Amino acid sequence: MEFISLLRSTVDGEHIDIPLDANNESGAWPPQQKDIIIEGLLRRCGRLDDGSLEIHGGVVCAVQLSDDLSSLSMCVPSFDSLFLRESFNQHFPKTSMPNEFQNDFIDAALRRKASHVDGPTVNHSDLDDIVALGRSWGLVKSQVLTQFLLVMYELGKDDVVDNLANSSTRLIEIETFLDGGIPIVCVRLNAAIGTLKKAKQCRSILAMLDADTCEWVKEQAVLTEEERPDRIHWQDEYGKLISLMNTHALILRIKRMSSVNRIDAYALSVMCETLLKAVEQFE
Repeated sequence: MEFISLLRSTVDGEHIDIPLDANNESGAWPPQQKDIIIEGLLRRCGRLDDGSLEIHGGVVCAVQLSDDLSSLSMCVPSFDSLFLRESFNQHFPKTSMPNEFQNDFIDAALRRKASHVDGPTVNHSDLDDIVALGRSWGLVKSQVLTQFLLVMYELGKDDVVDNLANSSTRLIEIETFLDGGIPIVCVRLNAAIGTLKKAKQCRSILAMLDADTCEWVKEQAVLTEEERPDRIHWQDEYGKLISLMNTHALILRIKRMSSVNRIDAYALSVMCETLLKAVEQFE
């Protein structure tokens, strides 16, 4: 990427002619002489196109993020032309919005990144490579960041990502986070209810749950698992339920974000608090 940045710095630069000291008035040795080879190269050198550099930069980022490049030709319609000698001088229109294949490629890159994160925290700098790719394909940092946070919550890595989420409040895209966060909560709560129902000592507390909320949560959980099979984890690596304390913290984060979804979030919060009481007795 440093090479692309260097090339980009020349796009808007002006050509400056430096006169030769033909009479060697400065007394420098050896005296300056014209080089016909360099002059020929300069004459053949065309102006670099900024759109071309942007696309080349995106391909460089993509190559660094994945070993599977089979989809790159679909992500970049002009992919085959990029390897021609004159491609830096050709005009390629800049991407204002990512296409379907670019979205899938970035989503896969975010999931690989999230799956390899093992804590204790994750920082903004850990996403620099994907943010750079997203920018070249028409995504802003807030979109990439919000998507990454949701993937981390899907994987149950709440503890690892909490600091990043807390420091990124102004960057998080609220509607996207709510649309992705509430289904995650529903899948977790539905799994917790199913597990706790098997314990006799918890049934009296579970009976206190609002029936309409339980039915809605179950419907959302089933729908989510049908649309995104195996995407949302409700168990950790040891086969235990994702901590209800973490789920409750996620619900509170959703409640703070928007008043539009506060009715749903309030009901989910009450349900989670009731389940936490059941867990105390279960333990």
